[in-house]
Amino acid sequence: MRLLLRLRAIAVLALLLATLSYPLHADKLNGFYSGSGGFSQDVHRVLLIEFAADGTAILQQKWHDKDPQTWHAHWKQEKKQVTLTYDAVGDKPVPEPLVFTFKHGTLTATSWDAPTLGVLGPPKLTTFGGKTPQVTSVASCQALNTTDPTKNCVTWDSRR
Repeated sequence: MRLLLRLRAIAVLALLLATLSYPLHADKLNGFYSGSGGFSQDVHRVLLIEFAADGTAILQQKWHDKDPQTWHAHWKQEKKQVTLTYDAVGDKPVPEPLVFTFKHGTLTATSWDAPTLGVLGPPKLTTFGGKTPQVTSVASCQALNTTDPTKNCVTWDSRR
């Protein structure tokens, strides 16, 4: 009888620890996120971000009837906050970091560079097509594979 009570107490303790420790762990980022938004066709855009395991990221924004814009960045996650810091390109000014809260698999921007991502900021981003694992690096990417994000990015630029 005592053994049964001890086993029950251990099971209750294990369940309690598992329940209490869950909120202490941040959700893990998948590799590819997308979102779209805008009040009208003139301000509608799609934003895609791929996060790589080495801390690199590539962002691609496509406004309606305009060429896509692509930026390279580095990311870090601290609990439920994800920060993207843009990489410098030549003499161009570096945009302010893009900061998200990460809750229930959705990235919601809390701080951004308005000239880069618009005054209303980026749309909420969710995983693209379910779970897409992180690739090792996107440092050599020139553009995202928007046709099939589960495949590798484009490492050459056809516009040159």
